[in-house]
Amino acid sequence: MTVTRPHHTDGPTAPVADPRQSALIDELFATGYDFVTGVPDSFLSGFLTALAAHERAAECYLPGTREDNCVGMAAGAYLAGASPLVFMKSAGLGTCVDALTSLAIVYRVPLVLLVSWAGHDGRDVPHHNVIGEPAPAVLRALGIPSLRCRFGDFQGIAAQLRGAREQAALVGGPVAVLCAPEGE
Repeated sequence: MTVTRPHHTDGPTAPVADPRQSALIDELFATGYDFVTGVPDSFLSGFLTALAAHERAAECYLPGTREDNCVGMAAGAYLAGASPLVFMKSAGLGTCVDALTSLAIVYRVPLVLLVSWAGHDGRDVPHHNVIGEPAPAVLRALGIPSLRCRFGDFQGIAAQLRGAREQAALVGGPVAVLCAPEGE
């Protein structure tokens, strides 16, 4: 599936991607993901820099502004034959519950959610803790399997994304990868 969007060459030079993040993006595409969308988050900044700099970004990456819209785009991409990944911050789970329950789950869309898991152990700012602590329970209540990893463990993230893609295909529905901040 090819994503078409304007390409601008003027303006500031793009930041240089961390080679470990670039290797993770290479692995993401080698695993079979071919449509990536989501809402940017500060925890995902290195991932997004590497993704935007990747040679396949123009054909496979379409940034979004709302997580529910990204789930909808991913479902459409799946129906067109793609293997989608949707990235978001943990608060985005609340934003996309309706799209997950009324579209992705009901119509058995095997998409993977990469969630930057702020507030995962209640050791963050209060507004992150409110959704971060119960995120696994929210996913369980929706019947969405989840895997866990930590930012900074690039091999672990790659392994979980591989496993999540396989599991999503097997269960015929969404699977989440909850990625906790590094060092917590």
